[in-house]
Amino acid sequence: MRSTKKEDALVIYEFPGALPHQKIILSRESLIEEANCVLIFPFYQGKWVLVNHHSRGWELPGGMREEGETLIQTVHREMYEEAGGRLDGIEGIGQYLIFEREQLVFVKTIYISTVSVLEGLPGGFETNDVRLLAALPMPSEIRDDPAYSPYMKDDVYAIVSEWVKDHVFTREEGEHAMNTC
Repeated sequence: MRSTKKEDALVIYEFPGALPHQKIILSRESLIEEANCVLIFPFYQGKWVLVNHHSRGWELPGGMREEGETLIQTVHREMYEEAGGRLDGIEGIGQYLIFEREQLVFVKTIYISTVSVLEGLPGGFETNDVRLLAALPMPSEIRDDPAYSPYMKDDVYAIVSEWVKDHVFTREEGEHAMNTC
């Protein structure tokens, strides 16, 4: 993993992706305005929310932006489709670019969120279970565990887990006064 500082405040991380021939560039700042995907670090009643993708395994919710959607609408839709969750707090915390064979293929904006309610999984989507965890798993715990999605095994998860661990949204319900949707 390589970290580059530009313009004093912008820190950019560059490292291999979870899949062959991938390169990832990660920053706390938006690198490209129009993202086509979202990744969500959701928090519900003092616990982190993971979803079980039917073919990849346990992972954070997220997905592709649909035509005509804003990124915030995508966050709401993906959280509902993948976990049955309704959000009451959303904050952008970073962005990463995924290159495959030197071609930019995905721009993902990263969000942390508070979940107001989990309604149960709606049918017909990509996930089949939801898990609530007191703490996010350590990257070393999941790297060799086949129960976790390959997308949880790159350095995006490791770095952003550190960014969010003390975020106001991670406090017990009622402890944070600011919700932004």
